[in-house]
Amino acid sequence: MACGGSSDTPDSTAVALLTNQAAVSAPTSAAVAVATDERRCTPGLAIEDQKAVLVAVVKEQLSGTTSHDTEMARLEIDPDPRDHRHGGIWMVMEFNGDEFDSVEAKKSAMDREMRDVYEALYTAGCEDLREVHRSGRARAVDGRVGIAHAIVFKTKLERDRADEVDWTEKEALDFNEVWDTMLLNVRWRRELTGEGE
Repeated sequence: MACGGSSDTPDSTAVALLTNQAAVSAPTSAAVAVATDERRCTPGLAIEDQKAVLVAVVKEQLSGTTSHDTEMARLEIDPDPRDHRHGGIWMVMEFNGDEFDSVEAKKSAMDREMRDVYEALYTAGCEDLREVHRSGRARAVDGRVGIAHAIVFKTKLERDRADEVDWTEKEALDFNEVWDTMLLNVRWRRELTGEGE
């Protein structure tokens, strides 16, 4: 209390101290996550709070718009943190890739985008993250409608494999040998491998 103040009205400093002490003595897991860093998990963080951190990581990594279209968000749909059937968290997300003149350039850009998001997710300290699936969207030829904006490349990376990666050496690694490729547009694959020429 302030000197000379009323005995039943604590001053603002005392109120602030009491409020802060109460907050410190009984933090929620969400408060711990936010107070520490919205993009880092703390040990023992509840799964739902880990999901929130992982969503924040993806949103930061994929903020803004594509380089070829300032009206096209890089992340149009929020990432989806799901409960994995074997326990833990399964993250699923789609992103819009940058368009370049060649398939090779588009695929290389998507590789880097996928790699960097995988790194951010698996190094965020979220112990219950078990598996991540990423889908890249781009313009592609569709036999029915001509040129369409569609998923052209999809990969997944599981925790045990991600834990083996030396992320400090990521520039020297071929991540197509690290992650599992679940889908690659058939026309992209033909152009990249020289099939059908």
